[in-house]
Amino acid sequence: MIRCLLILISMFSSRYRTFFFNMIKSFIGRDENMDNYDLLNNDKELNNIIDSINKVNENSLFACHGRYHFTFVIKTIEELLTKLNYGEDIIELGKIAGLLHDIGAVEGKKGHAQRSSEMCIHFLDKTTLSQENKNIIIHAVEDHSNGDEINSPVGAALLFADKIDLSKNRVLELGKQDHFHNNLLNVEEVILKVEDKNIIINYIVNDRFSREIFEEWEKAITIPIKASTYLGCNCIFQFNGEM
Repeated sequence: MIRCLLILISMFSSRYRTFFFNMIKSFIGRDENMDNYDLLNNDKELNNIIDSINKVNENSLFACHGRYHFTFVIKTIEELLTKLNYGEDIIELGKIAGLLHDIGAVEGKKGHAQRSSEMCIHFLDKTTLSQENKNIIIHAVEDHSNGDEINSPVGAALLFADKIDLSKNRVLELGKQDHFHNNLLNVEEVILKVEDKNIIINYIVNDRFSREIFEEWEKAITIPIKASTYLGCNCIFQFNGEM
């Protein structure tokens, strides 16, 4: 019922949307961020963008930047931040960042992080998030390609989740013709574990997988390490459970 109300409220003007959101928050006693992910996740305009990214880029994209990738990133952010004992407010901001991080790719991959950070303002303005929390998300989205200016757990988690999405599920038709992406067809799945202060990425691979080719893309190694370090953890890479 709450989800239906949120979808209905999203159609109102900003003034009335804020008013009704505050009424619901008072009624259910939840933090300001708790309803906003569901609101955006059900936003028709946003979903149309996400579902069109791969199609409009079918002649240029090697790797999925559409629905599958968004789902993987959001799930990984939630799992990582939960296992690191972050609060529900941070987890919710992380999920929203994951939901918005690649929307700029609808206009091409080049410069998509910067473009996504600009486009996401429109969607964040549909929420009741404070400006401070909006800024956390905007910066995380802008920085998610290289992680040059990580400044929050949200940004670190987004950066990490985005860069470990390396499996056969990510490879598009054009990617099968590419040396690196063709090798990813031999990665069955990615399993995340957190033990003490160790973040373990376990790639389940078949006999045709080449670790040498995998490590040719430096970001596959350096970015998860950078993000893990910001989160106060070590990053351990495994292939079929072995380092």
